[in-house]
Amino acid sequence: MNRLLVIGLDGATLDLVRPWAAQGHLPHLAKLIAEGTHGPLESTLPPVTSPAWPSFVTGKNPGRHGVFDFIRPRTGGLRTGAFDMVNASQIDGRMIWEYLSDTGLTCGVLNVPITYPPRKVNGYLVPGLLSPDQGKTTYPPEYLAPYEAELGPYRLTPRVSYKAGNEDAFIADIADLIETQARYALRLMRDHPTDFTMAHFLATDIGQHALWKHQDPTHPAHDPAQAARYGNAIRDIYARLDAVLGQMMALAPDATVIVMSDHGFGPLHRIVNLNMLFLEAGLLALKPTPWVRLRAWAFKRGLTPAAVWKVIERVGLQNMVWRVSKKARNEVVGKFLGFEDVDWSRTLAYSMGHVGQVYVNLKGREPQGIVEPEDYVAVRERVIGVLKTLGDREGSPLHIDRIIPREETASGPYLDRAPDLHVVMDGYRTIAFPLFAVDGKIVTRQIRGDSGCHRLHGVFIARGAGIAHGEIAGARIIDLAPTILHLMNVPVPDDMDGRVLTEALVTPRPVETQTALPASHAQQDFTAEEAAEVEERLRALGYLG
Repeated sequence: MNRLLVIGLDGATLDLVRPWAAQGHLPHLAKLIAEGTHGPLESTLPPVTSPAWPSFVTGKNPGRHGVFDFIRPRTGGLRTGAFDMVNASQIDGRMIWEYLSDTGLTCGVLNVPITYPPRKVNGYLVPGLLSPDQGKTTYPPEYLAPYEAELGPYRLTPRVSYKAGNEDAFIADIADLIETQARYALRLMRDHPTDFTMAHFLATDIGQHALWKHQDPTHPAHDPAQAARYGNAIRDIYARLDAVLGQMMALAPDATVIVMSDHGFGPLHRIVNLNMLFLEAGLLALKPTPWVRLRAWAFKRGLTPAAVWKVIERVGLQNMVWRVSKKARNEVVGKFLGFEDVDWSRTLAYSMGHVGQVYVNLKGREPQGIVEPEDYVAVRERVIGVLKTLGDREGSPLHIDRIIPREETASGPYLDRAPDLHVVMDGYRTIAFPLFAVDGKIVTRQIRGDSGCHRLHGVFIARGAGIAHGEIAGARIIDLAPTILHLMNVPVPDDMDGRVLTEALVTPRPVETQTALPASHAQQDFTAEEAAEVEERLRALGYLG
């Protein structure tokens, strides 16, 4: 049995890898493609980090593992603007490395998202994105502590959030993030070689979100002068990681190698404020208080909170506002509209999530649901009708590619947690604002710096003993867990939705199965402090606006 090395390049896309490999910019990926098999890898619907990585590690669709987004709108109090953050304890199912550990194989896992809090493994596990403490909490505990003095503090996420004008600092920070993670990955491979080794790198995702416009002359935000300086920035990120891949392969020359991503990437042109659309169409209602009405009036006219306060002062109402409450100014003009302003007793549907997720305010499921179960289908059809009107907006028309009901995106015991509808617009060149709204317009170009966003298909590249040569089609992210177990001669659990990619093998052998084992953990929520830390990072990365 060979060792297995898995490299996760978050958001990597064959649209970039293939040409850059062919041009010589990615020599190690080019070698893997030439000597092995490769093809597009279908993600989850929606193609988002948070459901995709649990699907990878369990081989299950989100309806079976139970994670659909970074946040959970069901159990949180949306009436107060709150929501719950997801973590690994909410994933229903054992992870690949748990099944490998059960057979005595050693495993080393670095940075994989949604693996905090870490589960016991026969080796080591350093959680990735959605870990609140930059790699401090590990299994075994304090696993990285002996290396900090020599290698520097470990890093999971960027320190510099992108905004126009700070490209140099942003790019330098990404380079440092890659170098830090690479130092640790290579050192751990030397000091603690394992049968199964996996390292995940977030840099491709965050770089493409921010910098796509510089390499894309067709992007509406493309600036030739900026492109002259930063047009190769994303390519350079891929090239840095290609070099790291080469170093890791050199430390495991006999290993079978898999390079994969959780989703693909492409340009982002516009944002749709779906909750503003629902407000306009009467599907969502705001609280009928004077202050919410005032902010809604200002919001629709593009006025900032500061501008609203100036209006109040101009008409001499500031003293009245202060008399109402010591916190009145902040309540009136200190923030834009949010879910806490929604009148849930009159709301039929809302949107939460940045890739077009829509929820019916269903009675018995939502904390303040009003839609009776027998009215669910009719209300959902009404919502679909409203969503279709997006194609009739003024200006550059939107194209509604698909409005996908939940039963076509997932299956299993957690299907009722899934978004009721998933809207695909302009081939994902248009997406939804993740929370309430970003401005008062329904369709806006105000996308907070992002010029790239996710696509449904990522990358699958494999090379090693028994791996076939050529291209394959139809691979899905849920297929990787059973394929990995099969390559490691471990029977595939019978609760996995994925299949072994036998077409990627030279001489496929029969697939052995085993009865799935129950999840090896108890669910635990983040503490308030941990949730605040994770939320802050997700906001900085643009996933919560």
